[in-house]
Amino acid sequence: MSKKISIIFIVIILLLTGCNSNNNEVKIKANCKVFDCLNKIEPENTVDEINEIIGFDGEVTDEKYKIYNWQLNETDSIQVAYYSSDKSQIKIKYDKEKIKNKKVDFSNYEKIKEDLKKGVKYTYNDLTKKFKTKGKLTGKSSISKKYTWVSDNGSYLTATISNNDNRCISLIGKIK
Repeated sequence: MSKKISIIFIVIILLLTGCNSNNNEVKIKANCKVFDCLNKIEPENTVDEINEIIGFDGEVTDEKYKIYNWQLNETDSIQVAYYSSDKSQIKIKYDKEKIKNKKVDFSNYEKIKEDLKKGVKYTYNDLTKKFKTKGKLTGKSSISKKYTWVSDNGSYLTATISNNDNRCISLIGKIK
C-alpha cells in the first residue's frame, strides 16, 4: 500500500511542478514565418496592418525615425522603418543557413561585378540565370526589393533590384 501512495505522491509532485524543463522559455507565436510575413507586408501598410499580419504588436525601437521591430523567434525578426514617409522600408533578420541552396553558382560573380562597374545593366531574371536559381526576397521598399542567394559553402550575395525597371542597383556580399 505504501508503494502505491509513494507513486501517487510522485505523480502529484510532477503534475504540480511540471516535468518539462522548457517551461521558462517564452515562444512568440506569429501568424507567419519570417519570409512568409515579408511576402505579405507591403511598404504601404500601416503599423496596425502589419501587427494584424504578423499577429502581435511590434516594438518601437526608434520614435524619431518611426522604426518598429517584430521579434518572431531567437533568430528571425522583421524591421519596418517609416522615417519621414508614410511608406516603409522593410527588412528581415534571419539565419542564412535557412536559405542555403546547393544550386547557387557564383562562378560568374567576377564577370557580373566588372560588368556592373562598366554600366552593364542586369535584371533580376538575368541574375537568376547567372546564379542558376532564384534569390530569396529579404527586403523591400516602395522603390526596390532585395534578394539574397546563399551557397552551400556560406558565400552569399544580396542584390537590390529597382521596382521601376527591374534592374540591379547594387550587388553586395561575401564570396568564399
